Amino acid sequence: MNFSLLFANDIKLFFPEIFLAFAILLIMIYGVFLATSISYNYPLISRNIYFLTLYCLFLTILLTLMNPVDFAVVFQKTFVHDDLSRIAKLFVLGSSFCCLLLSQSYLERAQINNYEYFLLILFSVLGLDLLTSSYDLLSAYLAIELQALSFYVLAAFQRKSVFSTEAGLKYFILGAFSSGLLLYSFSLIYGFTGTTNLINIKNFCLDLNFDGVNSLKVALIFLCAGFLFKIAAFPFHMWSPDVYEGSPTSTTVFFAVVPKLAVLTFFVRLLTYSFSNFADIWEKLLLFSAIGSIIYASFVALKQDSLKRLLAYSGISHVGFLLLPLSTNNLDGAQALFFYTLVYVITSLPVWGVVLSSMSQKKNSHITVLAGLPITNPVLAFLGALSFFSLAGIPPLAGFYAKVFVFFCAIKSSLFFAAFIVLAVSVISTYYYISIVKTIYFEKNKNWIFYEEISREKSWILSISLVLLVFIFINPNLLLLCSQKMALSVF
Repeated sequence: MNFSLLFANDIKLFFPEIFLAFAILLIMIYGVFLATSISYNYPLISRNIYFLTLYCLFLTILLTLMNPVDFAVVFQKTFVHDDLSRIAKLFVLGSSFCCLLLSQSYLERAQINNYEYFLLILFSVLGLDLLTSSYDLLSAYLAIELQALSFYVLAAFQRKSVFSTEAGLKYFILGAFSSGLLLYSFSLIYGFTGTTNLINIKNFCLDLNFDGVNSLKVALIFLCAGFLFKIAAFPFHMWSPDVYEGSPTSTTVFFAVVPKLAVLTFFVRLLTYSFSNFADIWEKLLLFSAIGSIIYASFVALKQDSLKRLLAYSGISHVGFLLLPLSTNNLDGAQALFFYTLVYVITSLPVWGVVLSSMSQKKNSHITVLAGLPITNPVLAFLGALSFFSLAGIPPLAGFYAKVFVFFCAIKSSLFFAAFIVLAVSVISTYYYISIVKTIYFEKNKNWIFYEEISREKSWILSISLVLLVFIFINPNLLLLCSQKMALSVF
């Protein structure tokens, strides 16, 4: 056997991730040698690293798009390349690219000028990319920990801020606990099935009698608990508001927009593909978490004065809308889940873009930081209002279709109580989104109003996001096709 050709095709198929990994190493070497150079008087190279990071993400997107293979299982069934992983990677890379562009002015004003910040972003993106393609429990766990360890440091990156340090410490402690739950569930699954590969686990479970497999049932409970923590779902949401508020706003944007799709991609693949025979267990757990997330987060958000905490509870509520179609365990549910996730990512970009622009001159995160925005930038205020309306599910915006699909998916699966909850809570949650719009347009800012010129790159991202929100409502076929391809990869 010629061992030099053993993984030749696998390397070609996995070239975007390999390129990103080598790019991270090269940027790290460049940063270490130049930042500690005496001859250059220890220069600040954060701006150089920032543009290199954007360039690497852009090239990785192109390499992912140019991959000609539709389906392949590579590296001894450790990773898979299919429509689900390809589309998820493109959205993870694209949203990361946009988050960095939106955060540029904030990073400069917050004086986050350490080049390690961008390396941590790249490490987390690499971990999320690997997670979307994971076809084995071990590779998935390593990918989760790669992005989690980067997130812990990013949350506590402002060392002079007590709130940032507190956020990083809370995230680390609770994140380590959830990782322990995942690792324990993986060990139980391996102990019972004798394998960590998703294909082999599926084949093992198909020939298994449902009764009398208590250890596997316990493993599924711990598995769901660990993953529900990673996506901040009820009742494992307790870390989200504190981490969102304490972290630098540029980091909060990344937490809110990027990782949910990657984590849900593997979670859906694992449950609906490998453990479809045990759907009676995880369907009930996810339905309970979905209803709890929607009800609890929507009511608690009504009393929030902090903009970042309010958006954290808004995110928890939206996670409930994501889990509800997953609990139906059918093709329509998976398509509704992925459609909602893609719309949520597109909607979150302009929302957090407005927040970043409003908070760059102010150190507090009170909702009143948005007051007076129509005076300094009426176009940005209008875009922010439309973005919040889309989160609320108000037509004619894409968020309306997303919630309608979830509602009809619940009706079709005879989850009438859950459908009623979706309808009722959507009306309640509209209140706090409209209250934000009211603050933008009708409240007077009692502090100094600063005018900040928005960069051309940020203007393009915000404008394109707004056009997409309206266009998807008029013609959702492209996003429906993407979500259908993603759903067909697991059903």
